[in-house]
Amino acid sequence: MQAIERNSISDCIKKIEQRFFPEQFSSGKRLRQRDLEYLMELMEERSGTRISLSTMKRLWKNEFNQMPHPSTLNALASLIDYDDWNSFLQEQNKVFGPRNKTPKKTSSLAIKLLLFLAFGLVVTIIAFQIISTDNKPIQIPDSVKFSANKTVTHNVPNSVIFSYDLQGVEADSFFIQRSWNPTHKKAIDPAKKNFSEIYYYPGFHWAHLIANDTIIRKIRVNIQTDGWFATAKSNRLDNIPFYPNQSKLVDEGSMRVKNEAFKQSHIDPNKNLIVSYFNIREFSGLRSDSFVLETKVRFDDIQGIVCPYMEVKIIDEKDASWLGITDKGCVSNLNVKVGDTILSGMENDFSALGTNMSEWQTIRLVSSNQRLKYYLNDELALDTDFKGERGKIMGLIFTFTGKGAVDFVRLNNLEGEKVYSEDFN
Repeated sequence: MQAIERNSISDCIKKIEQRFFPEQFSSGKRLRQRDLEYLMELMEERSGTRISLSTMKRLWKNEFNQMPHPSTLNALASLIDYDDWNSFLQEQNKVFGPRNKTPKKTSSLAIKLLLFLAFGLVVTIIAFQIISTDNKPIQIPDSVKFSANKTVTHNVPNSVIFSYDLQGVEADSFFIQRSWNPTHKKAIDPAKKNFSEIYYYPGFHWAHLIANDTIIRKIRVNIQTDGWFATAKSNRLDNIPFYPNQSKLVDEGSMRVKNEAFKQSHIDPNKNLIVSYFNIREFSGLRSDSFVLETKVRFDDIQGIVCPYMEVKIIDEKDASWLGITDKGCVSNLNVKVGDTILSGMENDFSALGTNMSEWQTIRLVSSNQRLKYYLNDELALDTDFKGERGKIMGLIFTFTGKGAVDFVRLNNLEGEKVYSEDFN
């Protein structure tokens, strides 16, 4: 693998980081696993290619000895709006000048001149980087204020009015980022006092007030639901979902969205749908490092669905954890996140998480002493530890890549005391 090829990949990765994670890029911080996971989802949505987490890590650590597969390079280029890798290389050639196919003899004087110019360019770039990264820290006066008010108490869509006062803060640019997602970062006018955003999905978030690349204030934004709330979408990265008829979620002793409810909401029940059930609330102070969650789930219809997937997500004050099940032949697709650790089915034996998705499946999660045990139909399927303080449970999300049903949901503390129970009767 030639140095010029490796440099082209590094340039592409830098451009990706500059676009989606400017704070980490400017500060020289490595992307987190969650950030790489987000880019994986976005690449699959744009290019149709799914890159494994291990491949993403090797690319970002510059730990590859041979040229990556063309589909991997095309997926990378798609993140910065190129049709394929060759289009990116052509644009790079325009920037750095065309390469002559037939080398010409160059005089020693010309070579010395080129070397001098190249050296000067390198010195200029290094000096610029030193100046740009050696800026004085932003002074944050006590008068800086940042708050948020929802326009409705529960459910979505929900407009949130952010109020801010940036008097006394000197910076070139200001932003509000309404969640961890870097695409949710919007520029604001420091001379004004308000900025509003619509949250189309329920959830618990930390919103950031940013000056240049520095987070100067952060606040909680809790888009709660009134019980369970269902959404449907065609693609994982859709910003605006469909809302099925919420009055008919409970049917025959379980929670499900039936075809009739889809049709009443003008949603085609035969198209590829991702259906999620949200319950965003505080569960009596129950913490994500000490709970027992029990539930029973199944797919109502898996006709035409390749590798049907169901996921349980636990939202806490820090982040989220998720665990899923799929058909036995599809376990390589699974990604499990516990705390800050993401485990890939390509690198782990997840055979115990494969099952018959058309039958009822009982899931039991036990979180204790920074360790999570995952039982599927009373058999231990996964046992892994996690690190760090997670805080209180702020919500549950059940997601199906298709039409699925939930028979019951129960949350207990480690002493066996019931905190939440719903049998959908």
